[in-house]
Amino acid sequence: MCNIAGYTGTKRAAPILIEMLRRQQYIDGGRCTGIATIHEGKLYTVKAKGDVDDLLRETNAWDLPGTTGIIHCRPGFLNLAHCHPFTDDEDTLAIVANGTWRDVECPRFFADCNAIMEDFIARGMTVKSQIKSDKKPPMKNGYTYHGSEFFALMIGDLLKKWGKITRETMLNAMQQTLTARPADVVVVGVHQSVPDTITLGVLTRPMAVGIADGETYIATTPMAFPEDVTFRHIQYAPPASVSQVTPGNWLLTDKKFEGTNVEAIDYRISALVYERMEKLLKAGPTSLYDFDAWRDWRDLWHEPLVDCKYAGENGCLKPYAIAIYEALWSFYKQGRLRSRMPLPEEKHQFLKFWLED
Repeated sequence: MCNIAGYTGTKRAAPILIEMLRRQQYIDGGRCTGIATIHEGKLYTVKAKGDVDDLLRETNAWDLPGTTGIIHCRPGFLNLAHCHPFTDDEDTLAIVANGTWRDVECPRFFADCNAIMEDFIARGMTVKSQIKSDKKPPMKNGYTYHGSEFFALMIGDLLKKWGKITRETMLNAMQQTLTARPADVVVVGVHQSVPDTITLGVLTRPMAVGIADGETYIATTPMAFPEDVTFRHIQYAPPASVSQVTPGNWLLTDKKFEGTNVEAIDYRISALVYERMEKLLKAGPTSLYDFDAWRDWRDLWHEPLVDCKYAGENGCLKPYAIAIYEALWSFYKQGRLRSRMPLPEEKHQFLKFWLED
């Protein structure tokens, strides 16, 4: 699972984003890293193979201007073409995303997505993430692409068709794009025409929002938030939501993803996840890759496993990752959560957590 952070306020965004990502990057991610900021109506992006330190060595990320921005790292293979952020065709919009499409892996899903991407190419758009791969059905040209670039190109295309770029059209474009291509994801976007605004499209993956005086922070986990900031409010964005953050504010809309129903995390689900995470972490150092909640915890849910227009054979389009990260945040606030980097001989090279009472 990828890690994301964002900031909008009065301070320079780049140093804040870099330090937030550094605090969470090895929970997951750390192999491909990138950042986008906005300054004086212009979008700036840089990316690098590797972690935050590699990004700083190989780019001018620390010096990027602007008081609004987003940052991302992913655990996938070292490929610069698949590093986030992805941009629209005019390099005015940047998005980062976290998630997977394993829940909607069916022929119709890939056919519909490929048809849209092929139309973009036919209209002269450049698909920067094209590679030869046998991991999913290719387009007619024989290439596949990173799913997150689909989001960037479609959001950008909708905004161009509408001819107006405002906070409201950003919300609408996010809603329509995730309605067209629902998956186990969260998508975060910024546009140079709305420089103090970050738009969030949350289907099933975690995105925490922290509100302070005159500034707003977002991250995959609140553990990434600066410890020297006094927050008025910290909360995870609810599943199946479209929202927007501006300096010191968070607008949570009632926009829906047509044709996709994501089960809410009720008290029972939250309590069961907390109980299971507590048992796992009391047993010893554990990474989020050392257990398979997606496969083994399906008894948590009340509703059918996949409730959307696309459904993979083994799909489980549920916000289990949000519930897991909420449990980690609870342990952290209690002062019980401990962590360390993995040992070289350990199977999964991600941060190990355990609990101390």
